[in-house]
Amino acid sequence: MSQYHTLTLSFVRPDQVDLLTGVLFEHGASGVQEDLDFEQIGEFYEVKEIPRDHTKLIVYFEKPPESELIKYLEENYPEIQMARDSQENRDWMEEWKKGYESFELVQGIYVVPSWLETPKQAKASIKIDPGMAFGTGTHETTQLASKLLVKIEDPKDKSVMDVGTGTGILAFLAEHLGFKEMVGLEIDDEARRTARENVALNKSKLVIDDSLAEKYRGEFDVVIANIIDGVLSKLQDHLKRMTKPGGYLLLTGILDERDAGFRGKFSFEGFELIERAELGEWVGYLLRKKA
Repeated sequence: MSQYHTLTLSFVRPDQVDLLTGVLFEHGASGVQEDLDFEQIGEFYEVKEIPRDHTKLIVYFEKPPESELIKYLEENYPEIQMARDSQENRDWMEEWKKGYESFELVQGIYVVPSWLETPKQAKASIKIDPGMAFGTGTHETTQLASKLLVKIEDPKDKSVMDVGTGTGILAFLAEHLGFKEMVGLEIDDEARRTARENVALNKSKLVIDDSLAEKYRGEFDVVIANIIDGVLSKLQDHLKRMTKPGGYLLLTGILDERDAGFRGKFSFEGFELIERAELGEWVGYLLRKKA
């Protein structure tokens, strides 16, 4: 198995990064990664870089870095600390797969990675190839949504809208629970591609739609929205509009510490609170629209 080599440069000033990067590529680097710190702020969790006086560069080489490069850095950047390392190349996709096992989501319905066999004890299975999309079923918000979805009685005559469907996992669960019609809205191209592959994998009737919630026209007996709280608040009028009178609105993706703020922005007027549920640090709501 071949190796790759790294050169870690610490105490690099931000104004040195561009020039250093050019020098590194000129001396055979195959990649340069800057170690940055970020924070998520605001109701939409906007990502903002945290400024620092110094940064760290991790430089990748197919061969050990040249002695000429090391000498150049020592002479021209004496304040920068260097550390060299070599590691075996790995198939990172295969490494990731080793940590992903089948598990029961709810009521004997198992989530099964596409490359594994369905466990014998499973009453039904949802085959998932996550790709780059959200929705392996392991996240607490997905599990919370699943536990609330099974609370809805008489599913056989009810239609389901899953807003921000990701891999499609909640819509596939609805299908196994006996709901009659499933539509998944997804505006991310990669997630939509993954969802459609999973539709084929599960031989599902789920329809994947690329419409914005703001523009989608249609009403459903159940509307699921497993999205961050700021987006839930932004889309609330459309989520409510898509919910039929007497239908259910299922909301998850709300951090417990932000729940009070969410309740201040998302009005439950016109809806009956059926259940508020918690799992880990997350909160979910099951609401029913008044007829």
